[in-house]
This record gives sequence, structure tokens and C-alpha cells, in this order.
Amino acid sequence: MQSPDRINSGDLQRRQRHLTVFACAAIAILAGGTALLMYPAVFAQRGPSPDKALRIAFFGFCGLGALLTAYIWESQATIGRLRRQMESDRRQMEEVRRQASAELLKTIPKLGSFRDLLAMESRRTIAMSENLSILVVTVQSSEEVSSPTAQISILGDASKAIARKLRSQDSIYLLGGATFGVVLPGVSKAVAQGISARVAEGLADAAGASSRFSCKINIVSYLEDASSPHDLQEAICALIPSDNSVHAMAEETLI
Repeated sequence: MQSPDRINSGDLQRRQRHLTVFACAAIAILAGGTALLMYPAVFAQRGPSPDKALRIAFFGFCGLGALLTAYIWESQATIGRLRRQMESDRRQMEEVRRQASAELLKTIPKLGSFRDLLAMESRRTIAMSENLSILVVTVQSSEEVSSPTAQISILGDASKAIARKLRSQDSIYLLGGATFGVVLPGVSKAVAQGISARVAEGLADAAGASSRFSCKINIVSYLEDASSPHDLQEAICALIPSDNSVHAMAEETLI
């Protein structure tokens, strides 16, 4: 349901057009009525030398009314053209952002590479007696954002926000339509919670004041939450949602 304080672009342009027509009609009627009342006093004079000043004032008033009406009409037409140009520029900017986000998402490794890295990092963790933590970040768009184009832009912004909060040795993967996996080698679960808080803060900034999207971050720690590489992969895959059609459309667009 649309809130009463929100007006879409089509309604705004229609109301602006109606207001312009009303203002021009009101000025024309008032000026015309005043001119009719002035006409007898100006042209009904009898004599060899009629008052030219009154006639000049009369024609000047009529011309002023016509110029004012034309000015209002032309101003509103100019505003309409500028609004349409701004809308066209906005769409072009969104398309450029979408293309940039799509190219960025295509460079992020997918689930297959993530599984290979997990197997390698699991073996290294056991051999080196180190820690290994995985962040599973699921991005959920708001109800107002439903198109695949806007979804791709959101995923691109989210991936950049996540990458800015990571260390040089960390890596990010695209596990599903709107789920990212972040591999944190040598990080315990307690330390991963602090990294998760920083990532959530960066995602909140990327979402903006309008809250274009929200996020859910889960932490899976090897040997704490999973005792084998297979269990680790199963625990991570269980956190990837598979019932979001918008995310699926966005993923298909990236193929």
C-alpha cells in the first residue's frame, strides 16, 4: 500500500500540468475580465482628441497579461523538459552502475572455487594447528527493490562494502544469488565476531538511510562448529537460502 506522503513521478507531472493549466486559465480570465471592464472607459470617449494614455495603458495591460500567461506556460514546459532530462540521466547512471556491479560480481569466485579453498584451508589448519572461520553473509533487499537490475547494484555495493573491511589474506566468494562467503584463515570464532561487526557496519553504511537492503551474518568456525571439511561445507551450504526468486533472477543475469 502506497503511503499518502509518497507521490510517484507520473502523478507529480500530472499535478504539475494541471496546476499550470489552472494558473494560465485564471490569469487569462482575470486579465480578460479586467480588459472588458476597462474597454468602455477607454474607447467610449467622444471628441476630437481621445486620451491616448488610456489606450496605451489598456493595450499595455492586455499585452502584460498575455506575456505573463506565456511566461508561466513556457517556464513549466522548461521545468518538464529538465525533469525528463534528469530522469533520463538517472536511468543512464543506474545502468552504468548496474554494468559496473555486474562486472565486479563476475570477477568474484563462485561456490566451486570456495569449496576447493575450504578443503585446502582445512588441511592447512589441521597441519599448522591454526584457526579457521567463515563468514556467511546473506543480503536481503527491501520490499521496494524488486527488479534484477536494482538487485545487481545492491549486490555490487554489498561486495565492495565487505571487501573494504577484510584483511589482505582474507578472501570473498559468491556462494549463491545473494550470499557471500568470507574465508578468514588463522582467525578464531571470537575474533571473527569482531570482524563480523565491522562488516555489518560497512553494509549498513552501504545500504544508506533508505535501507535498500539488510544483511544477516553467520559465523562458522572449523573444529568448533564442524569437525571435518565435509561437515564444514554442509554447515555453510545449509545457511545459503534457495527460495528467493529475485536473487535467482539476478544470478541468471550475471551468467
